[in-house]
Amino acid sequence: MLSSAPSVKIDVKQAFSYAAGNFGLNLFFNAVSTYLLYFYTDDYGITAAAAGSLMFIVQLVNLVANPAMGVIVDQTRGRWGKFRPYLLFGSLPLAIIGVMTFTVPSLNPGGKILYAYITYILFNIIYSFVNVPYSSLLAAMSDDYYARARISSIKVSIGQFGGLVVTTATLPLVHMFHVEATGFQYIYAIFGLLLLISMLISFFGTKGVGHEPKCAQKAGIAGSKHSLKTQLKSAVANKYLLLLLLFILVQQLSLSIKNSVAVYFFKYNIGRADLFSLYSLIGFAVMIVFILVNPSLVNRFGKRNTGIIGESVVAVGLLGFFLLHTHIFTVFLFGAIAYAGFGITTPLLWSMVPDTVEYGEWRTGIRAEGNIYAAFIFVQLLAQAVSAKLSGSMLSAIGYVPNRAQTPTALHGILVMETLLPTIGALLCICILLFYRFNYASFKRVVSEIQQRDHVM
Repeated sequence: MLSSAPSVKIDVKQAFSYAAGNFGLNLFFNAVSTYLLYFYTDDYGITAAAAGSLMFIVQLVNLVANPAMGVIVDQTRGRWGKFRPYLLFGSLPLAIIGVMTFTVPSLNPGGKILYAYITYILFNIIYSFVNVPYSSLLAAMSDDYYARARISSIKVSIGQFGGLVVTTATLPLVHMFHVEATGFQYIYAIFGLLLLISMLISFFGTKGVGHEPKCAQKAGIAGSKHSLKTQLKSAVANKYLLLLLLFILVQQLSLSIKNSVAVYFFKYNIGRADLFSLYSLIGFAVMIVFILVNPSLVNRFGKRNTGIIGESVVAVGLLGFFLLHTHIFTVFLFGAIAYAGFGITTPLLWSMVPDTVEYGEWRTGIRAEGNIYAAFIFVQLLAQAVSAKLSGSMLSAIGYVPNRAQTPTALHGILVMETLLPTIGALLCICILLFYRFNYASFKRVVSEIQQRDHVM
């Protein structure tokens, strides 16, 4: 079903300033999702199974950190508004703990395990401290269905440059050092500096967003008079939020497994670890192009249908990758097709979630951006944690041994993790989206009824 999209305008300078923060945050998120398991197994000296268990157990801290941060954000009032103070005061601690996470301490094996747990726990807590309010800003920047899609596209495309830097530049820069572990530490220090700069740009460039009285008038008393229990009940009553969270869990889980073994595939299956950077460069370039195409597809087909199109492209690309993985050209070709699908789909996560804020307010009378985005980010990080556990366990089960020639069973297992598992994930995502029916017409009706209700009050 086609959508008739009106012409919308956005504050371009503000949108790009906001998107700058996603560049820095993506440096950290992609570095962890792409390299931390590899760092733990090949540099830190932890077995794949132990590393996977560590990453899974530690990220369970988000069961507490993300909901708590959502409540804190929704109750924040001050000179910089609800969201922006956390960008200013949280970025430096996040940069520091990021460097510490990618540092190998001079300790005995037990001490190293303890150090890894402590640093990764702190990383997750501080990441939530910054990312929950940063993500929540988007809902306050515009209440227009299509404007959000445009802002989301800008945000995600700029953020993908962060992912591009991580996947294409990290290993070449790391290998400039004689010891890989030392390289990771110094390169992550550079990423930390870039994070600081990008978050300051977001802080100063979004001045006035999320401030009272405008934000307070729209949010009403949701943040200050409703208990956590009441807000959680409102989230459970938000069926479109729950569908999106399920979609995000499946998509991010399969994508994280794919990303966590990509470097293994090129190092062991192809025998050319150096090609991973070129593959990532091409893939992310394609992805960024299709991220920019996303708003046009949304205007024509709507958000739900655009998601179905994107996941279908992902499935085709990864299936072709699996069937023709023995040739470098076809690996790059079908890998690029999969990246095109990811590019179509990725901005939708950020433009559809704020729509559920309005639906939740219409359904329950409670508006809580912080809690909704906390749930969104929690599910992303939960998927990353579960994928780390599964990836580590599967690598161990197929007989993976670091820095050794792999058995045919191990090589085939790596291939399946890189291609078939995320293909199944893409097909499941399509099934989930078929039940999502909150389109532009529904959104307009909900917003109109909220405005009428607020006017009466």
